[in-house]
Amino acid sequence: MFRRSVVSLTLLGLVSVGAGCSGDESSAPSSSGVSGTTSSTSSVPGTATTVVGSTTSTSTSSTSTSTTIPAVEGLDMSPLGLGDALFGAEAEGVIAYVRAILGAPSADSGWVDPYAIGAACPGTEVRFVEWRDLSLVFSDESFAGSGIRHFASFRYGPTMAQNIDPYGLRTTDGFGIGSTVSELLAEYPKGELYAGDEVIDPFFEIDPALVAFLTDSKPGGRAVSYLGGYGCGE
Repeated sequence: MFRRSVVSLTLLGLVSVGAGCSGDESSAPSSSGVSGTTSSTSSVPGTATTVVGSTTSTSTSSTSTSTTIPAVEGLDMSPLGLGDALFGAEAEGVIAYVRAILGAPSADSGWVDPYAIGAACPGTEVRFVEWRDLSLVFSDESFAGSGIRHFASFRYGPTMAQNIDPYGLRTTDGFGIGSTVSELLAEYPKGELYAGDEVIDPFFEIDPALVAFLTDSKPGGRAVSYLGGYGCGE
């Protein structure tokens, strides 16, 4: 059941991009899927990344400037939802909550028939609202509720630009994009590590309702995206 949900939501991420209306442009993805070559991530979960702005060197001197991207507050990822936006909560209220933190969404599909767009979602209508690398799914039917338009799931990452935006979302225990498999295993010894196959990328199950997708399942493998909830593909 869980693997089927992960497969459906992985594919659903592709569907939501086509269903939304966005004017944002993205640059080519990096080889790691986490950030471009001009950034470095601390091994400590939840810390900021320093992005090199410019570097000039000559035979006599070199200078560099850097900018620290502030981490977003109020959207901690958990099996219950995003910050105070809980799975099952009324859709418009959740959208307003996230909008107050991140501003206007970059894409919004509006309410559509899931079957008309090829999304394996229960219920009669679904809506995808995106803030660049953060995508929220709303439905009138999911594990979290039935009969009302509500918050069903989210996906954070992977980024298709140089740096993930919004930056710095992390779990309530401080793990985010770039956290390693060894760090996740140390914090969640009962979590499930899946090596991946031809359909599903490697992932670490923190909880049935919170999963980290990985570059690979080795100890040094890093989290490239997080999936919360499983409102489609049940």
